[in-house]
Amino acid sequence: METMILFAADDRGVYIPQYFAEAVVRELVTGVTDENWAILEAGPEHEWYWEAWEDVCNSAVLTTNGTKYTLFQDGDLWLISESAEWSDEEGTFIEPEQGE
Repeated sequence: METMILFAADDRGVYIPQYFAEAVVRELVTGVTDENWAILEAGPEHEWYWEAWEDVCNSAVLTTNGTKYTLFQDGDLWLISESAEWSDEEGTFIEPEQGE
């Protein structure tokens, strides 16, 4: 299982949310309303684009091959496995050691 999967590079800029809405397999995603999908598809000119994106980043869960991923954007858009934990030492998400 991968801890982090790059979904979209930051060179897409303000279009990352729109790209996510257009490119993701929606059947794999829960936690996103039809209204938020429509707003993201409309693009950054929509007045509620950034609010919808914040909602999606806070609530979307993508499940593939039995692994659940949440969204994390730090410029790039990442899928982060639910079992991953932030490591201040590493400066990234890591999979906890077995038994922890």
